[in-house]
Amino acid sequence: MERLNDYLPQLSDLLEESQGDKSAYLHPKRKNLGSVSVVLLREAIAPLVIRNAEQEITDIEFNDETYVRAVPNKFKYPERGRALQILRAMKAGGRYPQNRTAIPKASKPSDSYDLNTLVFGDSANHDSKVLPVRAAVNYSDALSLRPKYFCVGESFHNRGFEDGTLWDADAKKNTDNLFSRHFVSPGTLLVQVLSTRGKLLPPIGLKHLLLSVGLAGSYGGQTAVTGINVRTHFVGIYADLFEKAETSPYELVKKSGGAENSDIATVTQAIHEILTPLHRTSIPGADVHDWVETLIQDFNEPGGALEREYQGAAQEIVKLFDGWFGQ
Repeated sequence: MERLNDYLPQLSDLLEESQGDKSAYLHPKRKNLGSVSVVLLREAIAPLVIRNAEQEITDIEFNDETYVRAVPNKFKYPERGRALQILRAMKAGGRYPQNRTAIPKASKPSDSYDLNTLVFGDSANHDSKVLPVRAAVNYSDALSLRPKYFCVGESFHNRGFEDGTLWDADAKKNTDNLFSRHFVSPGTLLVQVLSTRGKLLPPIGLKHLLLSVGLAGSYGGQTAVTGINVRTHFVGIYADLFEKAETSPYELVKKSGGAENSDIATVTQAIHEILTPLHRTSIPGADVHDWVETLIQDFNEPGGALEREYQGAAQEIVKLFDGWFGQ
């Protein structure tokens, strides 16, 4: 973590005072140079549905091929929800459900906004005002390393009544007996980048993000109900004053040779060798993985140092949002 200090602000340094025409006012600290990118490989370990209203898996064409494309919210939404659970466990926030944040008229912004708001962003109405907070962390698309036709499968399912028949008692007719489900096949690797720029994310925010990403989870709509279907691998953390174009997953897919090799260790090494020379600070995935394991162990110690750090951060977050919006 100390190697990233040049690119992350201190928790107590998130608020700044400026002089207006008539009086001084508080606002979030102005942006400064500094970019940190967390590069991930998302490995499908069970059938994974990534689609919109259509049956087919979402995709995108570039580099003369068609690739599986998971838009940012496919991974951000469940991880933001997991982050709320972490705050509740730490007694440091998570007062409202995801996407249902409310700021009652007589309350302060900090009664509703918390560390999750800073990391993942949020917006809510307070009386006649809208209080928007842009996310300190940006999620990229997640792209398959190999073309789509290597990565997807299709299955047929029988839609029947619980008594074993196809009879629809409500419509008084037989149901459509078959429907198709398209899925991303187990073994598929998708590359995704989580980045923060402008020195907006304090160290506790990065810890919170990494805990929320975790090592595995349940993602992707319909198949998420069957349990864990994605394992997350850390390629590394890369930091510099300026963000590099090569940290785009679209560039990484083109440069990493993922279409020829889907071995996790080989792909991880290939991406790490691309990004390391371009950044002043590079932390390999094995070190990041060990750090996340340590964070998980610390999380599982009630009353431990990590819980105290979360609760201390909650007090600073109160100062930030009440100073920002409570004037």
